[in-house]
Amino acid sequence: MPAVFWMEMRITKIFEWKSARSIVDAILFCAALLCSTPMGAVAQNMDSAQLPMYGQPGIERTENQKKADETFVRDAALKFGNRLAASRAMAAQGWAAVRSRNLDLAMERFNQAWLLNPKNYQAFWGFGAVLSERGKLREATEQLGTAREIIDEPAQANALLADVGAVNSEYAAHLPPDKQLERAHYFVVANQCFAESLDGDPNYAPGWREWAISLYQQQRYSEAWVKAQRAKELNAEPFPPRFLESLQKKMSDIK
Repeated sequence: MPAVFWMEMRITKIFEWKSARSIVDAILFCAALLCSTPMGAVAQNMDSAQLPMYGQPGIERTENQKKADETFVRDAALKFGNRLAASRAMAAQGWAAVRSRNLDLAMERFNQAWLLNPKNYQAFWGFGAVLSERGKLREATEQLGTAREIIDEPAQANALLADVGAVNSEYAAHLPPDKQLERAHYFVVANQCFAESLDGDPNYAPGWREWAISLYQQQRYSEAWVKAQRAKELNAEPFPPRFLESLQKKMSDIK
């Protein structure tokens, strides 16, 4: 069960408070920047652009890349008023690219958001989303963990925590049988995140839904059923096909 389900809900929520004008401005700005950048420099940046934070600190930026970064930061700050506003605009465009399933462009935009503001939690949330979609779940948990540490918008905390829980759970579920201690650790983190999310908002339907799925993966079927029923009461997004049927069967088998 790939960790795809959580992003569509998060993206929709994020776009409710993003300015459509900012997104359009970001698209036009990046198009202009691309046209003004030598093609050799574009090719040089492609590989590192697909790694969170351009692969730093492990991959050192070349002098040409550093100059290009400085030019981008200066031009973006002028375009949007300041670096923080420009970072938010780049992150918004990154989420738009995720929604379109253009993961390469999404990673580039989240990297630009990070370059403009290394403390923008949306950039790290975006890194986690892209890595999760690419099946790099452990790396995704690390980036989402950073987003959790630095988030500065309380209104988004419950959604982020639910996502952190979902990806930690998915990673744990994919670990082999000989990794039981590591598996238990990531499930504990997941349960803590779900509990914290729902403490913040007991009516947050996606949190109940994702926790039910996680508990199923943990083979805690009775608890999963309780969470699933609460999710249904709150009109959460439908569960994956046959999930509830399979959960019912698992509960019957252990009676």
